[in-house]
Amino acid sequence: MAELHDGWKRQFDVYDRVAKMELDLGEKGNTISDPQGRRICSLTFTPAGLVFTSGTGGGKGPVTNDDGDVEEGYQAGRDAGGNHVRALHWGLDPFGTLNDIWYCVKCIGMVNSAGGGAFSKSPRVVDGYTEVFHDVFGGPMSQFAEDGQDQSLSGWHTRSAVAGYDLPGNCKIEPEMIVQIDPDLALRIIRERGPHI
Repeated sequence: MAELHDGWKRQFDVYDRVAKMELDLGEKGNTISDPQGRRICSLTFTPAGLVFTSGTGGGKGPVTNDDGDVEEGYQAGRDAGGNHVRALHWGLDPFGTLNDIWYCVKCIGMVNSAGGGAFSKSPRVVDGYTEVFHDVFGGPMSQFAEDGQDQSLSGWHTRSAVAGYDLPGNCKIEPEMIVQIDPDLALRIIRERGPHI
């Protein structure tokens, strides 16, 4: 059985943070639906325990270098992060919970903006998304961190924040996240429900 290094084990319940953030996890039917007839799935589970989230849009319209517009993009990123936390919560159900996510691996954040180097603030927009995962799972950008130190680093991840895209539905940001769970849990989910939801 695979095991997580002690230094990466969280010393808190993820759901306590979700409650403090007032992040509504909603209902399963409104977050994850039956994949029949859909073009793409919300989550893909791999035998290695990697879980891939599908891109989810946040906000409307392209982001410019205007500070107010960048802040709207940041908030759209936070909204998208909340959507992915909800998807992971319900996607793990009934086999596991958000506490079964060992750590975050990789974020790709695509920002709707002018190309050709005209927009330079994509990292700030994607920070909104990144910070949700730091808040929920632990990380130096977390609202619960003190002087950049949190009780866990399992929300910390590698990241690409790229701009110059026309995004589906004209959303401001479309991020994706990859997280790691116990491979044994992933195999159980795949065997009993299938790899996609």
